[in-house]
Order: sequence, then C-alpha cells, then structure tokens
Amino acid sequence: MTQTVRQEREKRLPVALLVVACCVLLLVAGAVVAVPLGFFGFKDDAPPKAPQGTQGIPAATVQKTFRLTVPAGARAGSYLVVPGDGSADSGQDLYLRFRTTPAGLKEFLTSLDKTTGDLVAGDADLDQEDIDSVGLPWKIGPEDHLAGLSADLPEQGDTVGTALLTVDETDAAAPLVYVHVTV
Repeated sequence: MTQTVRQEREKRLPVALLVVACCVLLLVAGAVVAVPLGFFGFKDDAPPKAPQGTQGIPAATVQKTFRLTVPAGARAGSYLVVPGDGSADSGQDLYLRFRTTPAGLKEFLTSLDKTTGDLVAGDADLDQEDIDSVGLPWKIGPEDHLAGLSADLPEQGDTVGTALLTVDETDAAAPLVYVHVTV
C-alpha cells in the first residue's frame, strides 16, 4: 500500500510544479504590464530632456529640404530639426546657427533672394523667446549688434516656406547667423 501512495504522490508532484510555475509567470507578466501603466506608485518624475541640437552644418539633404544653402566655410554650426505634428497644416522647422564671413553672409542672403541692405538694424526677427521655446541653449547677443529680416522661400511642390533671420554683428569679421525656417 505504501508503494501505491508513493506512486500517486509522484504523479501529483509534476502537476503541482506546473501550477506553481504558471502562477509565477502570470505574476511576472502582470508586473511587466502594471509598472509602465503607473501601478504600484512608481513614477518617472524626471523632467523631459531639452532637445539637443546637432553640432555642425546640416547635411545637403537637410539644406535641400529647408531650401537653404549654407555658405562654404561656415563654422561653429549647430542646428535642430523639429518635425511637424503630422497634420496637413503643420510643417517642419529648422533652427540653425553658424558663424561665417561677411562674404559668406552675402552669399547666404543671396540664396534667399536678399541682400545685406535688406537687413534691418536692431531688428531680431528670430528672437530669444523663439529660441527658448524649443529649448536650445543659444543666447542671442545684445540688440544694438543685431540685424534681421524675414524671407519667403521658393515654393517646392505645394508648400511654401519662410525664414526668420537674425545676424549678430558683434564681431563684424565673423557674423553669427541665426535662422528659423518653416516649410
């Protein structure tokens, strides 16, 4: 009789282990689902990270998309592309900063069908508030050294674009150009 009892226990043991293993798996699966949904009081209270601009001059494809031609020899470049929200009305934005020469500035303005004479002294078309709104760490210089303009970009397909431009002329030999393009 003892052998029959032993055989019955041996049959029950694998079933019991299987039941325990299933319960453990269900608990783990529940935790995997519950934690991201905010159960158990775990929260990610870390502030969202500020967008980081990309160092350097945008690639030719980005320049083409935003209908810009950054002058050769531009340096100390930094930019940020902000995608639209996907609606038909929303476009993409490019925030761009670079240092150039007076000849490079003239070349850049010519690509926008503008001249240095179109720059309005003391007028920052792209202002610090606009820069801060996207979280870029750039600081535009004092107003008495700024000049700005607004330009319509050539149509591409069914989209038009605009460019807001501010030039910091604190160092006249190496103006610092800030651009916000929306297409």
